Amino acid sequence: MFFEKIVVGYDDTDGSRQALNMAIELVKQHPEAQLLITQVFEETIENVPISNEKAIEPVRTNGYLLEGIQIPPLPVYHDESSTTTHARVKHSVDNTFLNAREILEPYNINVKFDVIEGSPADSISEYAAAENADLIIVGSSGKGGIKKMFLGSTSSKIAKNAPCPVLIAKDKENPQIP
Repeated sequence: MFFEKIVVGYDDTDGSRQALNMAIELVKQHPEAQLLITQVFEETIENVPISNEKAIEPVRTNGYLLEGIQIPPLPVYHDESSTTTHARVKHSVDNTFLNAREILEPYNINVKFDVIEGSPADSISEYAAAENADLIIVGSSGKGGIKKMFLGSTSSKIAKNAPCPVLIAKDKENPQIP
């Protein structure tokens, strides 16, 4: 069976890296195939405290004299709420695609990168339909137990709604027991 367009749902997790590796193996067998790597936009920014030390800032007195004595600057201690923070971007699209490009670099593969929005399962299925994809490859999230029972897995939702066959890359070394 030949696949001309292969969509890979990629979010830089272990499961999606495994899906990308499977796609590479398929494309190596059929070099004329096109690989469509897509990520559902889910970028978040969190503020991380840099240090918990209380900052000391001198009080400005502009060299005024108080009762004939020059007043040196006085330290003011800030509370915990004014600690310095650093913004850290999680799930960056640029970082995710950079990592995918590094994996793909040794191979001469026709690749297109796209960012889509919305629910991962619905968005990937709609993207595959719009691109007339022949195959979707996604990783298994490893979600199991109660979470899977109530939320369902993204990969199983894609398999249910997809307009084409879906290949779910599972971790052979650490299989999930339902």
